[in-house]
Amino acid sequence: MNVTSLLEHCERTYWRDHRSQATLQSNIRQLVRMIGGQDIRQITYADLQSLATAFQAQGKSPATTKRIMDTLSKAMEQALRMTGKDGQPVLSAKPAFPSFKIQNVKDRVVSSVEQTTMFEVIDHLILTDQARDWNAFRVMIRFIIATACRRSEAMMLTPDHLEQRGDRWFVTFERYTTKNTKPRSLPLDQATAKELNWLAVNRAGRLFPFTPKVLWTMLERVKSEMAERGYDMTDVGLHTLRHTTLTRAMKRHPIALVSKMAGHSSIQITADRYGHLVADDLVDMVDGLAA
Repeated sequence: MNVTSLLEHCERTYWRDHRSQATLQSNIRQLVRMIGGQDIRQITYADLQSLATAFQAQGKSPATTKRIMDTLSKAMEQALRMTGKDGQPVLSAKPAFPSFKIQNVKDRVVSSVEQTTMFEVIDHLILTDQARDWNAFRVMIRFIIATACRRSEAMMLTPDHLEQRGDRWFVTFERYTTKNTKPRSLPLDQATAKELNWLAVNRAGRLFPFTPKVLWTMLERVKSEMAERGYDMTDVGLHTLRHTTLTRAMKRHPIALVSKMAGHSSIQITADRYGHLVADDLVDMVDGLAA
């Protein structure tokens, strides 16, 4: 029995009532494409390690790779209990599977490939789903990534919060609308500023007139569409986008600047949350000095 036959059998029988059919079917498609024709009795640990490496080379996160591999693992567990027409076990022994280091949900960051795909999905929804304001949703996602602001801060944004200083646009989060109750002003990149100003011209009041429930529903739709493309975003929320930007910033800029961008009430909060990244970045330097 090859991998495709096993997965199709499991999908028809054991997994008929699986609670997340979209993710399951995506996992199956990925496995069939990569090793569908391989005899399950000949799969080795080395084969599985190579498969996991191939998935990660495609831009899939360790969490996504693990979930795809778990689907194959569970299918092979079922194969241990199955018998062929000759009465013999379909699989007599299951190989060991590679282990994965998965970050805590709070440490989840969106990869560059996932981010690009997310915007592709939203662009598709702009064209195909007229019932939702996907244009504003797209700008909001870009805005959160660009500024590392909190969802609540973005939802309070109006045209009055945008200000041009010379050739640069800034956004100001007003006092008491931020978590630390202090005002915060941040520069905007040109692309984000252009999209925000487009929204400001085309609507009055809040630029992102969503309720938390509507935002959740729209994000879940995006995550579902991404699952069909092979990306597991089940542990991603809007706050993940903020964390992604701050994580990237910590790898490139002084902690004092990152703390200001984050709107933390003290540098110590930033250090407690992201200080381990600075320590990790010292590894190459220490190795270089010791060489």
